[in-house]
Amino acid sequence: MRATITCTACGTVLGIPKSGMPADGLPCNWCGYVNLKAPEPAPKPVAAAVRAPEMLPVASAPVATPHPFADDQDDNGQPYEMPPEEVKTRACEDCGKLIDLNSVVCVHCGYDVRAKGKAERTYSLIDREWESGWPFHRRMAVFLAFQAMNVATLAMSFAAGGSIPVSLTGIVIYVILQAFLLGTYESFRIRRNKRGQVELTLQWRLGFIPMGPKKVNWREHEGVVFGHYDPTGLVDWWIAIVLLPFCIIPAILWWWFVIRSDRFFAALARDRGYPATYLYRGMNEIQAREITQVTSDATALPLVRPL
Repeated sequence: MRATITCTACGTVLGIPKSGMPADGLPCNWCGYVNLKAPEPAPKPVAAAVRAPEMLPVASAPVATPHPFADDQDDNGQPYEMPPEEVKTRACEDCGKLIDLNSVVCVHCGYDVRAKGKAERTYSLIDREWESGWPFHRRMAVFLAFQAMNVATLAMSFAAGGSIPVSLTGIVIYVILQAFLLGTYESFRIRRNKRGQVELTLQWRLGFIPMGPKKVNWREHEGVVFGHYDPTGLVDWWIAIVLLPFCIIPAILWWWFVIRSDRFFAALARDRGYPATYLYRGMNEIQAREITQVTSDATALPLVRPL
C-alpha cells in the first residue's frame, strides 16, 4: 500500500511518491500548502526491565446456578442482592429460621446470641378444672338432701305397716337413679408446668364415681373454637308431651332447662374450624368462653374466631 500523509493546513490525505518524501516538502493538491517532512523522533532510552511484583490469585466468588427462567436480556440468571439498608431479618445461628435482624434471642428455638446457647424459658403455672353443669359440692348437697327424704319415706312406710322388702327395694332403686342423675357428668382439667409442658384431660363421673381420666392429644389440632349449638331433638319434645298431662310442673321444668336453654361449647378444632374434640358442653356461656381462652393461652393454639 502507498504511503500517505495528511496536509497540515486542510487535512487532505496526500500520497507520498515512490521515490520518497521530497526534501523541499510535498505541496498539497488542494490548498497548495507545502508539507515538510516531519523530523523523526529521537529513540527513547531503554530502561532497565523492572519485574512486576507477583500478584496473588484472587479467589472468585462462587457463581450461583442460574434459575431456569433467566431468558430475559436484562436478567443474567443470578439471584438479586438486597441493599444493606433494606435487610430486616437474619438466620438464627442454631435453627436457621429467619428472625428480626436486631433480635438477641430466637423466637423459634430460644437461642441466645450473647450467651451462645439456648435461653431457658419459664412459664407461669396453670392448674384449672371445670365441671359441666353444677359443681361437685352442689350435686352432693342435693343428693344428700334426697337421701334424707328417702329415709323419711322409708320410716313412714314402716310406720304404716308396709312390707320391709318392698320398701327397701324401692328405696335402693331411688338411690341408684338419684346418684346416676346427679352424679354423672364430665369435667375438664388443664395443667402447665414451668417448662411449658401442657396436659389436657377429660374425666367422667358415673354416679359420683370417677372414671379413668382421658388425655387429649392437643398437638393434633389446629386451633380452639367456641360456639353455640342446639341439642334438642324429637326425644326431648316427646318427653315433654308425655309429662304434660300427668305432671305439669316437671313438664315445665323439662321445657325450661332442657328445651329452652341455650347450649355452648369449647372444643379443639381441625379442618378450618371444625370442632373435633369437645372440652365443654353446657349452658354456662361464661365458662365455655373461659375454657376456650385459657386453652388457647396454655397451648399456643390460635382461636378460630375471636371471642
